[in-house]
Amino acid sequence: MGGRCGRRKYRGNHNGMQVDALMPKLLESTVMLDVQNISLGGKHAALVNKRGEVFCWGDGSGGKLGHKVNMDLSYPKVVESLDGVHIKAVVCGEYQTCALTHSGELYMWGDDKSGANLVDETRTRSQWLPYKLSGSFDGITVSKVACGEWHTAIVSSSGQLFTYGDGTFGVLGHGNLQSVYYPKEVESLRGLRVKSVACGSWHTAAIVDIVADRFKFNAVGGKLFTWGDGDKGRLGHIDLGKKLVPTCVAQLVEYDFVQVSCGRVLTVSLTNTGKIYTMGSSVYGLLGNSQAKDKSITIVEGKLKEEFVKEISSGSYHVAALTSGGHVYTWGKGTNGQLGLGTQKIETHQLLSRL
Repeated sequence: MGGRCGRRKYRGNHNGMQVDALMPKLLESTVMLDVQNISLGGKHAALVNKRGEVFCWGDGSGGKLGHKVNMDLSYPKVVESLDGVHIKAVVCGEYQTCALTHSGELYMWGDDKSGANLVDETRTRSQWLPYKLSGSFDGITVSKVACGEWHTAIVSSSGQLFTYGDGTFGVLGHGNLQSVYYPKEVESLRGLRVKSVACGSWHTAAIVDIVADRFKFNAVGGKLFTWGDGDKGRLGHIDLGKKLVPTCVAQLVEYDFVQVSCGRVLTVSLTNTGKIYTMGSSVYGLLGNSQAKDKSITIVEGKLKEEFVKEISSGSYHVAALTSGGHVYTWGKGTNGQLGLGTQKIETHQLLSRL
């Protein structure tokens, strides 16, 4: 699971009507594709099959589908211009799409709202065509990428963190509010190993191994660092102000985390023991605990607390969790049926289905 899911209506039938699906439905066109990875953006989606091909569909504005034309698509279509490039994973942002190869190369397409000039010829290239991140990034192997609405974060195979885009609220972690138009290393984390990163609209979170011992780099989990806009307590710090550099969440320093995901006003973190901690706004029941208020770090309650969670993903205002037993739980805002519960009610905690 990955990416951000906001308010959306996709074309749900062959008549071109836009409908909401209130319950999960099989995407029949993907049955024979042997799907390995999937990601959702604000209004589009992408998947990778076993052959390393990328398929995109949804809102086609800004070229984020990679199909060379500015058209919406109601079914998954292969990105032909990536023919011959073996893709490992795909990540959808609000306005762009990123694809990562097995060898650690990064391809990007769509409307990069940060205005980044990633390669010298980018400004003359069509935004509808995937281009490879190059320039001074040559020689750096990319292991992970995360897309916010206005900024992007990249983790190298050696654990370096690079960010670029709009620097409002210090969301890039460079110690100031300046925008950066090319991936720049977050210097305060140099020498540490970043394991994963997630981008909200105006905040960023990362799992960082703070033990500078190369023999422990493969240890399970790391510490949770957050920075950017601290409003509503989404950073998990006692101080609700903005943070200009990555700052360890002191109240959770005793825990080891394996994954983090960011919504618009929320940070969701998963420990190596399968427990979920949330922080930020309690609107729509986002914190997964009916007793939780804004600004509090909360462990998600209910039936989910009795299970071992192995993966989490947050949309703009809703959250999903996959357990080791094959259960999917969803909670938060359900106005467009995005919780998959068969209703459009706001749910604080619900079991969706057994996979």
